[in-house]
Amino acid sequence: MQISHFIHTMYYLVNTQYRIFLQTIKDKYIDLFIWVIAMAAVTIYLLPSFGLATSYGTFMIASMAASAGLFEQFSGTVNLISDFEGDNITSFYLTLPIPSWMVFLSYGIFYAFNTMVLTAFVLPISKLIFWNHFNVSQLNVLKYGLMLMATSSFYASFTLWMASFVANLQRIGSVWMRFTFPIWTFGAFQYSYAVLSDLNPWLGYASLLNPMTYVMEGTRAAVLGQEGSLNVWMCIVLTFIFSLLFASHGIYRIKRRLDYV
Repeated sequence: MQISHFIHTMYYLVNTQYRIFLQTIKDKYIDLFIWVIAMAAVTIYLLPSFGLATSYGTFMIASMAASAGLFEQFSGTVNLISDFEGDNITSFYLTLPIPSWMVFLSYGIFYAFNTMVLTAFVLPISKLIFWNHFNVSQLNVLKYGLMLMATSSFYASFTLWMASFVANLQRIGSVWMRFTFPIWTFGAFQYSYAVLSDLNPWLGYASLLNPMTYVMEGTRAAVLGQEGSLNVWMCIVLTFIFSLLFASHGIYRIKRRLDYV
């Protein structure tokens, strides 16, 4: 009976946030559509004129599919900080007769679901718009589905972790530039791990400490084929491990911030 009560309560926590999310989902799809089309159009039609391979457009679309969750992560972080500074509903949730970890698990499930719903939109719309310029013959649906779940879990965990470092909304831009932007830029977004490793092995080793490297490499391996990328199964496992580490540390810091520890 107690377990049933816990699950029932957590369901309502997730459902409450989900209903709010539905009010903004149309705008989120429009924003994502604009970003994907603009980025893909430049890499497919313009950059080849500067000497890049025509296949780079497909490479970048796969990278964008791996990156789409970052924008939802930023939105989620802003919402959490707004709550901490305003109504602080999180503190109220922590007084409910359920373990505190279930409150944060409900947040994680909600953020992961949001990421999956939005990210799953990238490949179909890219294929529809850039039909002959986006080759999906190597797409492995099973691997991509597992990688999508791992990536969504990571962005959900990263949202909690980022929120624990932001002192107030005025500093959200600084934290984004100091944390998120560097690990994204140096996380194999515009290049592959193989190219970086060939250029400088030590930089290659260093990039293996960056969780975004596995997010990018694993997604591209699932979409474009295994050749030239890190092993997709390794990427899936390590992405889940990083998710657990970021979530644990982020939750601990948030509980300290709310004087719950």
